[in-house]
Amino acid sequence: MEPARSVRTGGWLVFATIIIFIAGFHNLIYGIAALDNYAYLVGENGTIIYQDLNFWGWLLIAMGVVEIAVAAGLLTGKQWARWAAIAICVINAVAHLAFLAVFPVWAVVVIALDVLVIYALTRYDAPLRGSYEPYPETGRIETPTDRPEYTGPSRSTAGSTRPGPDVPTR
Repeated sequence: MEPARSVRTGGWLVFATIIIFIAGFHNLIYGIAALDNYAYLVGENGTIIYQDLNFWGWLLIAMGVVEIAVAAGLLTGKQWARWAAIAICVINAVAHLAFLAVFPVWAVVVIALDVLVIYALTRYDAPLRGSYEPYPETGRIETPTDRPEYTGPSRSTAGSTRPGPDVPTR
């Protein structure tokens, strides 16, 4: 039986989880608001960008529920959630290209956040400094007497001229 692995949920992964949860929550709220108001979105030059907000409302509600579930999966360390979050962020970044004409600053901010989340999810998780493997391969505990520097006489022996482990040999 393979030993259980610890789940690393620090730094960038927590950032990605929080951003995806916030995006999912906002999509859920925006979807409910879109279902309530049947309207259209007009660009600067008077062109209608989206007319049927009923479709977009249900789509945003579905995306919000999926994003919240993916955020929960990321927090528990599920591999499928990492891949789903990357796919969601790619689709979201491409979709916000359509909003560049209407909301240029907001679209650029959302695309930048999507790129940061993709980076956070695809970066290599190096072990933390000072961390240890919770289940050693050998299964034995090393004691100070197993280490060679402690096999000689004790430094507390009076008159001993042999250097201890902390004394240089020169």
